[in-house]
Amino acid sequence: MDCARWIGLLVVAGLLSGAGPAVAQTPQAPPLSAALETCATSPLPAERVASFVGSMPAVAGAERMQMRFDLQRRQAGEKLWHKLLGVQGFGVWESALPGRAGFVFHKRVDGLRVPASYRAVVRFRWHRADGTLARQARKRTATCSQPDLRPDLAVDTLRAVLDARPALAIYTLTVHNNGRSAAGAFAVRVAGVAREVAGLGAGEQVDLTIIAPACAHAAPISAIVDADRRIDEADERNALRRACPLGA
Repeated sequence: MDCARWIGLLVVAGLLSGAGPAVAQTPQAPPLSAALETCATSPLPAERVASFVGSMPAVAGAERMQMRFDLQRRQAGEKLWHKLLGVQGFGVWESALPGRAGFVFHKRVDGLRVPASYRAVVRFRWHRADGTLARQARKRTATCSQPDLRPDLAVDTLRAVLDARPALAIYTLTVHNNGRSAAGAFAVRVAGVAREVAGLGAGEQVDLTIIAPACAHAAPISAIVDADRRIDEADERNALRRACPLGA
């Protein structure tokens, strides 16, 4: 799967002195380490961020230091981790300038899918002047857990009674927000008639009454929440379908 289509990458600087490349050539030898720097969760895909840092000291007899980050993901319900291929900036070797005491590199990835967990496997290599491998190492960062924080609207308890006006019915239903964040304004539609709801907080519910054409007894009818798909939800299955409740 080409993960570059859904997951964005921004390589960020070590920021020793303002903006600069995504590498710090350190005056003192850093430890050999790999760490999770940032794990930002959000209902908005662009704000779901994980950043990682690797560091390595120079070793005697080696002229060149290199570091590689591989991004791994484990989705909800999975036991095993899977390396993500095609993510820009990951899976490539980064090289330090020669003659440095150490090498530090930062990687950042955003647009993370949810629910899932992410981590980086960082590999280190030291090369001699003739290009042969002097040493290598591998470390793994801590996990960035990304829960699904989006709203999740659902409708239930559809009931109906005939209205005093011919061919009309009064439908009553309850809409829930089962997600972890508030939903903005959305529409609920029953029998072709929509009603606007100003919004619904996480864990909240609202009872609605909609006057619409009467359904035929036992014929199928649907109540659809977020009928025009304005809300980005954890679960987009928003329709309640059942037999017409009139006369039930």
